[in-house]
Amino acid sequence: MADIQSSHIDYNALPQNVRDFRPRCPGCTPEKATIEGARPCSYYDCPGLPAELHVTCNLCMYDFSVHDGQPECDHNTCETALRLQANVETYRAWVRLLKDESAAQGA
Repeated sequence: MADIQSSHIDYNALPQNVRDFRPRCPGCTPEKATIEGARPCSYYDCPGLPAELHVTCNLCMYDFSVHDGQPECDHNTCETALRLQANVETYRAWVRLLKDESAAQGA
């Protein structure tokens, strides 16, 4: 995943539901969600995940945040693919938010 510098992210521009969301799956923590190369969710069905953070196709399981999987569509015409691709920057900003929070708590 491309690293995003926190100085270039206006977290207040993220939707409130995205800023407030934290993983709640059994055994999941924000730290696990922010490990480099981590998938958005190991089960691809995180309870309460805001629509703006969905980056994995529920049909073919292609992960747009890391470009991994076996896509079964044309990403230039598939409505689902286009919607999920549009979520990637929001997802990456949210991950950066979690990392910054974790660093601030550890300081």
